Amino acid sequence: MSNNIQKTSYREQITTIPDTEYEQVIAERYLFASFANESTAWSILKNINYVWQVISLPQYHSQASEGVWLLSEVMNKNDELHSSSSQFQMSWMSLSANGALVVLPEINVKNNNSLLVSSHNEMTASSYSAALITPDDVQLMLCNQSDATACRIVQTISFPSVLFHTTKINDGLFVEDLGLAGWLYIASDSGLHGLDLLTLSISPYLHGINVSVSSLARSSQRRTIFVGSETTLWIQQYDDGNEGWRFEHINAFIDAPITSLAYNDVQDKLWIGQNTGITLLSPIVMSMGRLHWYFSRLAGQISNPGSDIGYLPFANITTLSVSHSKLSESRVWIGGVHGVMRFDSNTSDLNAWRVFNSARYMPNRESQVNVSSLAILSRSNDISDHIGSAAVAVTNRGLAVFRFEKWTLSQKAEHFQRFLDQPGRHDKYGLVSSCKMSSWGDIRTCMKGPDDNDGLWTSMYLASQVFRYAVIRDSTIKIQAWKHFEALELLNQVSGILGYPGRSFAKRTDFPPTIDWYPSPIYSNLQFKGDTSSDEIVGHEFIYPLVHDLLADNDSERQRAYILTFNITNHILTHDWYLVGENHTHTTWGIWNPIQVNNDSFYQETRGLNSLQILAFLLQTYAYSGDERFLDGAYLLTESYKYDVNLINEKTIAVCDNSYSDDELAYLSYFTLVHAFHSVASSTSLSPKQKEHAQKLIDHLLEYMKVGLNLSHKYKQMEKSPFYNFIYCYVSGQVNQTQYLFKKHNLSSAKSSDFDCSSLSKDGIWYMQRWPLELINWQQFNSDRLDVQINVPAYCNSSLASLQMLPPDERSSEKWNGNVYDLDDGTGFSEDDPAAFLLSYWGMRYFNLLG
Repeated sequence: MSNNIQKTSYREQITTIPDTEYEQVIAERYLFASFANESTAWSILKNINYVWQVISLPQYHSQASEGVWLLSEVMNKNDELHSSSSQFQMSWMSLSANGALVVLPEINVKNNNSLLVSSHNEMTASSYSAALITPDDVQLMLCNQSDATACRIVQTISFPSVLFHTTKINDGLFVEDLGLAGWLYIASDSGLHGLDLLTLSISPYLHGINVSVSSLARSSQRRTIFVGSETTLWIQQYDDGNEGWRFEHINAFIDAPITSLAYNDVQDKLWIGQNTGITLLSPIVMSMGRLHWYFSRLAGQISNPGSDIGYLPFANITTLSVSHSKLSESRVWIGGVHGVMRFDSNTSDLNAWRVFNSARYMPNRESQVNVSSLAILSRSNDISDHIGSAAVAVTNRGLAVFRFEKWTLSQKAEHFQRFLDQPGRHDKYGLVSSCKMSSWGDIRTCMKGPDDNDGLWTSMYLASQVFRYAVIRDSTIKIQAWKHFEALELLNQVSGILGYPGRSFAKRTDFPPTIDWYPSPIYSNLQFKGDTSSDEIVGHEFIYPLVHDLLADNDSERQRAYILTFNITNHILTHDWYLVGENHTHTTWGIWNPIQVNNDSFYQETRGLNSLQILAFLLQTYAYSGDERFLDGAYLLTESYKYDVNLINEKTIAVCDNSYSDDELAYLSYFTLVHAFHSVASSTSLSPKQKEHAQKLIDHLLEYMKVGLNLSHKYKQMEKSPFYNFIYCYVSGQVNQTQYLFKKHNLSSAKSSDFDCSSLSKDGIWYMQRWPLELINWQQFNSDRLDVQINVPAYCNSSLASLQMLPPDERSSEKWNGNVYDLDDGTGFSEDDPAAFLLSYWGMRYFNLLG
């Protein structure tokens, strides 16, 4: 048949794609030494029993964007006395040092009820940098402005005797524009106290506040100080003309005792944390110039009237923090029982809230991590506004570090491509799929084994590399990709049955014979997995035309790709529309027979899908072979068995019968079908009469196909998937390679497409930007979120699902056959291969959909 093999004009001139920079989160987890057994994947903070405070450096310090100070307890074991004693320390942690801590030897931390406060006033940098506040005194510290480890105590001011019952310091705040030289406000369990930085004397019980104060905040713009406790919020205004104190009781405008306060100057709001959520306090200036404040409540899915920010993900707020960077910073960070959140008022709704709440971000296997302290670093001057400040959170088992870098999708594609570099991780014998870990969360122990869908997953990975090669034209990519093609070629041969690929293959020495595994009659050292499904066949029929058109460089290579397509389709055609395997009966799912597809109620849900598949197989094989049996078969199924009508309702929509795996197979088959239309139209080997006869069927199927496609995409477009969206754009004639098909047949791609590819492409780009860098299927804990509405009718005796999809980096990692609405799935013992991302990225890039 080599004379019928043509090199189609499918390769297009690839334009340069503008790769927009975006904010990429880099998460690192560090375990306290006392929880070293939590995971072998995370670094251990040696000798650290726990940390009770993390704090950012003064914003003017040269290392303010590089690391943080920690207050921690260290366990020193005395082997001779067989006892242990606790000691406390202040240390410097550089975010680039992989958890290495440098102890500040001249700072003596007496107990764990102390608190460190940084001064961000550069005018006083030569006098003091920070204050270490203990229940007994205030120690002013002076640090070298270029060395965060070179600090010393320059002044110690003892508490007056009236404060002898103070046992714990809860917060501190430098207010350096108050009075002649500024004040240091001290929140303690005995009340609110103040250190006059001019006289260095401590005034107890400021404004008579003698109850435990939990938190302090300040608005420099409004010259206002906020003091929070279990019962009261005090507001001190010290601007000229607006001086004075005011208080608000808890339970009127604030739900519950105040746990933390933070003021964001860009938003011009006070954030008030409680275990019930967040209350916001906003300024209003009256006509006479008087400054007042009004409350609004930040709720979950639906905010109370008057709230200008909605969709709070979690309640149980423990700490709030903002960056003190010289650069404008609109983000507010929230720590809570369930993890860390970030709100950015200056970005899109899709990215406004970021949630970091599973082992993907937290050093913990459990849902409750109890964030107790949160520090936001300053940003470097060379970092753009859309890249956020780094943050460090203290949890009950370790530290969570969040760094934000300027990335491009091209950079992310390179990151995922390197997943295939680790031998045996996702690539074994040229087959590509997920891997399983013997140690929880540790990718170093992740090894690929046989997968029931090795044929499908390898086909999808190879497709990504075919598009990549077509864009870059690097011979190294071709060489590596061809190895995977040869693995699929072997998968077609190993069963010894022409046109019947195995699900997977392995060496006979890999494991003893087991169910559904058979010794290869062709290769004495191999065994193969049988009962091959339609999933596998869809993958094979999808990839070989792409290899033929875009990867193969000569007739011999094209012939190898063509013959695999021909053999599989011919096998189905000559076995009464079944896939017949090793037991001489049709496999469980290899069924395209019209009697069963149309009449057996068991196959009702896949009637449209299987009709789509077989029509795609037949027409693509006919386009390459010119063998009339395949075109006659397509006509038969259409005219006698109404497979064209079956295309209209291709996707099942019953609430409890929604199959994401079937969606994936459908879109791959849509691609194959339209690729077949293109192959017929561009063929140089089919005669004019053959093309005319085929075109008559194509013209007929196009209309039916487009109806079914648009009905399907009403559901799939909600998922913002780059995979489904780029295939939709290709199949609906909204890319250069297929646009002519619809114009030629009076099916305007604009009129017959319900969804515009400009919008779909933006959705796909957002999705890939939010794709997590780790593909471990960490266990998720999202059903308790306040911003999630549970899809109660879709429960169907399975896991909880949401009505709206969460961003991909806030749920478990899955392929395109997974349910994107799942909330609490994941185990932490497997890692997905990166083909889902790579096929989406390179597919969008090849079809010029990235910009």
